[in-house]
Amino acid sequence: MLNCVQEDKAFKNKISVAKFGGSLLDAEGKGIPKILKRIKELKAKDTVGPIVVFSAPMGCTDELIRIGESYAQGKPESLDSVFEIYERIAKLHVKGNFLKQALSEIADYKAETQETLAAVNKRFSGNVKAKTLTFGGELAMASLATRILESSGLDAYCVPVENWPIVTDDNFEDATPNYELSKKRTGTLTEPLEDGKVISLAGFLGVTADDLETVLGRGGSDLTAVFTSCLLKGRYQTDTLLFKDVPVQSADPKVVKGQKTEHVKALTYNEAHKASMMGMKIVQSPAIAMARRFMQPLRVVPIDEPEKFSVIQSETSGGEIVKCLTGKAGCAILSMSDEKSRSLEDSLRVWEKRNDFMDLGAETLETGERIRDFLFLDSDFLRKNEEKLKGFDENLKIEYGLGVVTLIGDKMKDSPGVASTAISAIPGINIKRGIFAPHTSQIIIVVEEKNVYATVAAIHLKKAEMNKSVH
Repeated sequence: MLNCVQEDKAFKNKISVAKFGGSLLDAEGKGIPKILKRIKELKAKDTVGPIVVFSAPMGCTDELIRIGESYAQGKPESLDSVFEIYERIAKLHVKGNFLKQALSEIADYKAETQETLAAVNKRFSGNVKAKTLTFGGELAMASLATRILESSGLDAYCVPVENWPIVTDDNFEDATPNYELSKKRTGTLTEPLEDGKVISLAGFLGVTADDLETVLGRGGSDLTAVFTSCLLKGRYQTDTLLFKDVPVQSADPKVVKGQKTEHVKALTYNEAHKASMMGMKIVQSPAIAMARRFMQPLRVVPIDEPEKFSVIQSETSGGEIVKCLTGKAGCAILSMSDEKSRSLEDSLRVWEKRNDFMDLGAETLETGERIRDFLFLDSDFLRKNEEKLKGFDENLKIEYGLGVVTLIGDKMKDSPGVASTAISAIPGINIKRGIFAPHTSQIIIVVEEKNVYATVAAIHLKKAEMNKSVH
């Protein structure tokens, strides 16, 4: 009976899992006072926690990749460009006796990263890459953040890599967390939480069942926060907050200059996934998929205006037909024999685990030959692999220099007229393709790359018209 009472009481405990992205952690640590303010607010609001997930400071991951690739070419480079950032942040934001400790830990992470890079042999990949990026990035930042939190009077605990709670598969550079295996390790989180500590957790990092480091794909700190919330759901009422530098808006204000953008208060998992994939980068796609699987609502919170948060959950809210517009450059259309396209599609989706392309369907030419077209959202992938791709069809053709403009909204499927209104807004722009699939919550217009911004701006002007309920 006592156990039941304890379990029920524990379940009522509220906890926030808050992720702070690299854009909030610049080389000077200017965002740290704001981050501390938000952490203290969460601590005051909740019964336990919070758990705070940190990305690496802006630019650090790219710099570590550059250094790692230089090692692969037999040209070792210094790690100073990365670790000087941590030292600078420590000297600015860590006080008293904690500073010496912070600088010593930074030196240890630098030595560990250096040792890992020494093992690079012709390829910067796999576990060596994952370990380099996390020891030189998120783990170093989470360790430093712990000392910053302690300097501000918070009782903080940094989860060490030896007791890592997120167990993944063996796909070292784009790993998927395993819920059942990770569930067995939640004590590494719950014990310090029950002791009243704020937990500092490195984003992006996972480990295999035999404790080799992996990373959770680009933007993987979102997945760290979401998965951690899902792991603790049975024990606590978990809130997931993803702090960003700006609110989610109906379009990028830099693109629709002079127009009033609207704060998007709510998105379904489906809408958020489509918007992120098509260029908005609201939340990493695997993180949205994980949230949907466990029905865990997410809040995307602008750090300066936390009241302007956006909720991502299963049910839609509000009457808007078109929630937002997004533009993405760097796309391409690949055309190839329909018959040969099946093996390419299987290879990319099954073996390469790529989902950043769309089947545009096949047509029969006057010669009788059937040609299938695919829209790729990452033309660089095609450029790098053109020769390999020609192994599937030596006559395939690729049209580069394209971009996509996407209208997002689950309610478009019940609202005829949206596509025609959008098209009427851009009479002077050459439309390469129109993918009018409102049943998938998106209408995609393919244009030349140079016209992406102008297309977004012109259609955004008609957003109010499209949102007049057309039933």
